[in-house]
Amino acid sequence: MKRLLTWSLLLATALFAACGGGDEPTDEPNIPDNGALGVQISGIVANYNTASIKIKTTGAAANYAYVAEPSPYSGESYSAEQLFAVGTTGKCSGNATTFTVNELVDSTPYTLFVAVKSAEGELSEVASADLTTKTLPEYAVTAKRMTGFNASVRLPKALAEGNVVKWAITDLAYYNYHGGEGSEERWLNRNESIYGNYFTSRYDFVISEDTRTFTKDGVTYSHYEPIIPGQPVVLLMGEYGAGTHPEWGEGHYSPLFGSANPSGYFRKETIVTTKPSLHTSAPSITVDIRPSGKGNIVIAPATGAVRSHYLLLTNEQYTQALTLLDGHTSYLQWFVCSAFAAEHFGAKSITSTVALDTATLNLNADETYHILICSWADEQGSKQSFAESTFCLPPSAPLPTDNTIIAHRGGSKEAGTGSTPDNSIASLKYAMSLGCYASEADIYWTKDNKIVVAHADSNCKINGLYPWESTLAQLQAAGKLANGETLPSLEDYIRAVMVKGSKTKLCLDVKAITKPTTHDTEAVKSCERACEIIKEMEAENFCEFICSGRANITKNCAKYANAIGVPIGAMGDFTPSQYKSYGYTWHNRDKGYGITADEINSFLSAGLEVSVFTLDTDAEWASIEPFYTKLRGITTNYPSKMLSKLR
Repeated sequence: MKRLLTWSLLLATALFAACGGGDEPTDEPNIPDNGALGVQISGIVANYNTASIKIKTTGAAANYAYVAEPSPYSGESYSAEQLFAVGTTGKCSGNATTFTVNELVDSTPYTLFVAVKSAEGELSEVASADLTTKTLPEYAVTAKRMTGFNASVRLPKALAEGNVVKWAITDLAYYNYHGGEGSEERWLNRNESIYGNYFTSRYDFVISEDTRTFTKDGVTYSHYEPIIPGQPVVLLMGEYGAGTHPEWGEGHYSPLFGSANPSGYFRKETIVTTKPSLHTSAPSITVDIRPSGKGNIVIAPATGAVRSHYLLLTNEQYTQALTLLDGHTSYLQWFVCSAFAAEHFGAKSITSTVALDTATLNLNADETYHILICSWADEQGSKQSFAESTFCLPPSAPLPTDNTIIAHRGGSKEAGTGSTPDNSIASLKYAMSLGCYASEADIYWTKDNKIVVAHADSNCKINGLYPWESTLAQLQAAGKLANGETLPSLEDYIRAVMVKGSKTKLCLDVKAITKPTTHDTEAVKSCERACEIIKEMEAENFCEFICSGRANITKNCAKYANAIGVPIGAMGDFTPSQYKSYGYTWHNRDKGYGITADEINSFLSAGLEVSVFTLDTDAEWASIEPFYTKLRGITTNYPSKMLSKLR
């Protein structure tokens, strides 16, 4: 039979034989395309039991056919007609086609014969090439997939007769839970129903979620634990027989048959199945909880998920789970979905959003908790997304502080308005990181009866909108803060400040609205609604108010703060008796009105506390240094600088 082998093809074949069919070589030069039907074998990648073949074709090739014969091949050469009659066929895809030759024997040389045929039935001449499959070691994982893996085990032929092999597979967490190292015999005993019993020269098996079975000698053995994509599993393999078999490796193992029949070899390996691809949307976790334990945790599956699993763990349980997973946090995703997590940690399966009533969870104020959720886009779990949240009960009050510094707008000017804009969560966290007594923030009432935390522009607009004419969602949709944050609500601000270790309060500034006209009613509503939110969130000890100096606002705000026990001060040019008659216990003194010892003492002697704003320079600090210990608070744009003067 005439073969289409050029000198370059012979060279490539020799390279493959030397490499045992290893890496794919550089493609051959293109076949001159003169319109004649032709085929060239341009690339071979051989594995243990398969080989990937790449062919190039000229002319209008529609189908291919091949036969792989063990080498050296002593039969008559194949013709193209014979290949299409007895060989494996497939469709060509353009002038370059790749196909897989299956059911090969490992460590075996083969000669491959290939021909192509046009749609009209014209046949090409036959091309041939040599390949050699890789040699299987005593044990090898030959393929890994989403739902499982293939493995192969080999015994020396001299030892194969009469020997017994037992195998078991288990979830990594189950394996470690039952003792880890040294517990192999327990697994081999308890999984008796899934052992393959007889060994010949090679023993191949497949473990997957698709089948969860293994068939040997007509008997099907079931596997109890489905494999989840990305899930590490432990494969346990033991070979048994009278005497020991050092050819299979070092070490001996004899738990099952007694000392008279020690095992020749035992092997354990952790195999990680192929990780799932990322689901296009992600699940979410929202924790809204009070110091008393009241509140809820909303767990929402990813959009389009067919099912999800969630898990609530104490910190101790979280540590236990990581120990079972050999410390890999990346394994938590599949762990949430495992039978082990449901059995031992109470993982739940959900198909829609759930809201957990935290009052029923008996949460401990000194405990840290972890919530994990994994969503599957299909029943096989081939596409998943994961979310994790850590929380604890918020404290009922901030820790004691050693200063009276109030960071104006969170100290954003000092921290940098690009990364920490006015009244952002980032600026609040900056003030908290310094341990400031309080962080000042402006609040406005919105059309849908919510409170937005934001600094309005000189026209009293936020993101180009009047807040009292807009919903919170509209204000948030109209623009982001400079650092990419969404405009925070008051609830967002309170949740951010009510955390363990916080020494900082919120100093909420009820702003006067002057443009396009005065809106005193809306300003008072911001104080009223804020008080309702503060009480609902049990944040009374984390908040205080200051009122801007318009008379209608000042006269009407104090009653709401006083009703829930939240301190409230006012700024403006009122007399001490007027402040007291309106229900205020302290005065926020503007440096523009003058700050001297006599002016401060006039309020102190009338029974009012005094805070001052906004002091930024060394000269301004020097003006209050003789009596700063009498002040309730010092508001500044440079909190770190002022703290250095106090400490």
